[in-house]
Amino acid sequence: MTSTYGTTVEGEAVVIRGGFSPRYHLNRETGNFSFPGHPLDGQKVTGKILLCDFARGGVAAGWALNALKEMDIAPIALIFIRANPVMVQGAIFANLTIAEGLSQSDYHAIRTLDWVKVDPSQRQLIVDTRG
Repeated sequence: MTSTYGTTVEGEAVVIRGGFSPRYHLNRETGNFSFPGHPLDGQKVTGKILLCDFARGGVAAGWALNALKEMDIAPIALIFIRANPVMVQGAIFANLTIAEGLSQSDYHAIRTLDWVKVDPSQRQLIVDTRG
């Protein structure tokens, strides 16, 4: 990973394909993925580590992440192949661990339900596949 911020966290992975926006993809009352027709629709993300190919959204992503954190329904980390400045600012504002620069091959090898540990100080991602 090339860029990281936050504390070391570990938890269950939720892998999102096709980009991620906390404002448009998460229900801000339940912490569940909420995008009708998407394979993850209804998936709980509270307390989990989201792995995403790229970040979507604008300025509202920052306040959406902070609102999720204040309600204690936020994911514990966001890991991207490619983030954007707004997502990084939002994660820092909400005090969420965030990392960018996950390789394509690592991203495609990780599956939802795998156990993931993110150590920003070492720029390290450790995955325990759940088979």
